[in-house]
Amino acid sequence: MGFKGMYFVLITLSIYLIQHTDAFPRDSSVTKTETLLELHETASSTVKGSPVQVLSESDVKIPGRVSCPYEEATEYAICQEHCLPKGYSYGICVSETCSCI
Repeated sequence: MGFKGMYFVLITLSIYLIQHTDAFPRDSSVTKTETLLELHETASSTVKGSPVQVLSESDVKIPGRVSCPYEEATEYAICQEHCLPKGYSYGICVSETCSCI
């Protein structure tokens, strides 16, 4: 049964063990499972009670982004102050948001 046979057995055993391994969740709080019916009931009850709110693009704020007043690419001191401490060499205002270069 030479080396080829040993490699074949080793590879076959590895494939078998990988396919039959049960993975554990990274976070122990994830172990609780909920049925689909419970999720559906909680989702439908929250949707019925709350009014729908439509947000425009200007209302949506992304965390960590600094807004500025210019639509076109413009030098702006607040963008410079925001970008330079982060290690970027330049900061400009584009589409009402500071961009670091």
